[in-house]
Amino acid sequence: MDDIATTIAAPDLPFAMNAVQPPQIPPPIWPGPSALCLICVSLAAIGGVFTSWSFLMWPEALGLLAFFALEFRGLSKMARFLVAVCIAMVVFEHATERLDPDITAQAINRAAFMAFFLNSLSFLQHAAGRAPLLRASGHILVHQPPGRRYLVLTFGAALFGMLLNLSAIGLLGTMIAKGVAPGTTAEDQRIAAIRRKRMTLAMIRGFCSIPMWSPITVTIALITAAIPGLKWAEIAIYSAPLGVCFLLLGWGFDRHAYPQRAGDARPEAPSLRGLVPLLALAVAVPSLALGLSQILGTSMIVALLLALPVISAGWLWLQERGHPGAIARVGREIGHNILPNLPNMRTEITLFACSAFLGVMVANIIDTQALGHAITTAGLSSGATLAISAWLIVGLAMVGVNPIVSVTILAGTLPKLAALAISPVAVGVMLVSVWTISMNTTPYSTAVRLSARMIGTATPGQIGPRWNGSYAFSMLCLLSVLLLSFG
Repeated sequence: MDDIATTIAAPDLPFAMNAVQPPQIPPPIWPGPSALCLICVSLAAIGGVFTSWSFLMWPEALGLLAFFALEFRGLSKMARFLVAVCIAMVVFEHATERLDPDITAQAINRAAFMAFFLNSLSFLQHAAGRAPLLRASGHILVHQPPGRRYLVLTFGAALFGMLLNLSAIGLLGTMIAKGVAPGTTAEDQRIAAIRRKRMTLAMIRGFCSIPMWSPITVTIALITAAIPGLKWAEIAIYSAPLGVCFLLLGWGFDRHAYPQRAGDARPEAPSLRGLVPLLALAVAVPSLALGLSQILGTSMIVALLLALPVISAGWLWLQERGHPGAIARVGREIGHNILPNLPNMRTEITLFACSAFLGVMVANIIDTQALGHAITTAGLSSGATLAISAWLIVGLAMVGVNPIVSVTILAGTLPKLAALAISPVAVGVMLVSVWTISMNTTPYSTAVRLSARMIGTATPGQIGPRWNGSYAFSMLCLLSVLLLSFG
């Protein structure tokens, strides 16, 4: 989480500047060694979904290790640390003759699946980043009148984030920075700073809510992979309404801090009807994945990952259909840009793959029976255990411990506490909620850091703990009440 923004912000934001760009050096026609490693891992992960071939563990393990070695110098400090921990754990358990081959194979499969997930998302992110629809929709969101700007922007940022991932912050953040005139007088500058702050908070709160309702998130993939049998729909039926409550709570904070005055000017704003295609697209992608999952007999997450490259290729074709040789142009776009640039997400791939690996390995080491007995002896209920876990994850995030690690370990541990009989669905809802809360408030969050970089007038410490601290605390209290009530 500490250096993610620096590794992906520039290559993933082709729309961030409107100025004339310098001539670009054509990318390589063929993917490099790192990209080939990721392709190998992804193909092996797909094979592992549909077959029981145990030998697929080897291309997964060797492909990931080769990728880590090739990209090690470009990884963030946290990612390097996790790679070292994973290797050290395997070496230690092997040396002490406690290494379980079946558990290790499961951990490798989980890590490969997370790499495949991020690779598949890269296709959609690239297609969305080139689409005029996204730039036009961003203009509509940012240029709404004050009375409805916050709500439109916060819900719109959630839709953008589903399609663009972190590039949504790059697009909307750039529009916010350029759309707010600095002013010439002290009063004008004060008003401009307030407007910029309100729009930034609306954007980041909407973006960070994505795990609460969207299946196209690494968070959902991580949690559903760590809790066998748990489906996205089982989580979303509870987390999506709670996510809406979180967003409306943010709107309440905004209205309380900056009440609308009767005399405020209402400039003419772009029609919200222009957002209908974006909304339709956001509904169509998971709907197609749901249909494919019924046909293939797989989970929706797996079907989604298989469908995204095809959907993205179709979207690229729609963008190129007015040019001669549209299909060939799409092929070149995939071969020249998407596949060679898969390693650009080196830090994210490493963080999620290593965290998934550790989640399986560490959960196998923890004596869940003794832990469950200790918790019940202390008089804690399942709801209290979940609430304490939520505060623990957020607290660790505030001091720099990536929620990827803590969420993965708890996802593999909490459902196994037989003495408490904690519902896997309750664990899933708690984890997606605290992920959202943590990403809103910790200054180490990629979303917070990238927002600060795009806006250019605030630091991560201001946007996260200072601006969003009360909001995050309120969300955490609301979540705790719900967990204690129903747990």
